[in-house]
Amino acid sequence: MKITDLLSHGQANAVPLRDLEEMTGLDGRTVRAMISAERRAGAAILSDNVTGYYLPANEEEKARFVRSMRHRAKEILCAADAVERA
Repeated sequence: MKITDLLSHGQANAVPLRDLEEMTGLDGRTVRAMISAERRAGAAILSDNVTGYYLPANEEEKARFVRSMRHRAKEILCAADAVERA
């Protein structure tokens, strides 16, 4: 079973993690690990903190997700740097 098979295109059709847990019969940690593995294998699984997981409907959704992930990565690095300097 692949998570991408359970998702639809477009943020308006996002599936919350809780629904993916119910659909797969798996816990959230396992579902997130599957999503991570599919992403590393090249699947464009997008997400946000409000609606859930979805496949891109267009390039703008994809670009928005990439910007968000890069911003999160930068914030994490800044936090790590600050703690290291403390």
